[in-house]
Amino acid sequence: MISFLLVSASFLNLMFYVFAIGFVIALILEQFVKQTDNETNLFIVQTNRRYCWRQAWITNLCWFLCNVGLYIVSRNMQPTYGVDTFWNGI
Repeated sequence: MISFLLVSASFLNLMFYVFAIGFVIALILEQFVKQTDNETNLFIVQTNRRYCWRQAWITNLCWFLCNVGLYIVSRNMQPTYGVDTFWNGI
């Protein structure tokens, strides 16, 4: 369970950056397309910007829930006090 949550949190972290960078690129393109006054291209860029913004928030929420799940699962784990696994008694 812990490995699944760690992999999920790592993947969601990566996807958040993809959507955040996509949002910034779409925002810059929207400013450029507004100057050209082409309504079709402006609609496409605005739709992509809204999609990236929404997906970034959803991905961030899922990442947060994965981290809450990791906290809940790992808080009941037994600490390994007194176990010397590095030196193995040498």
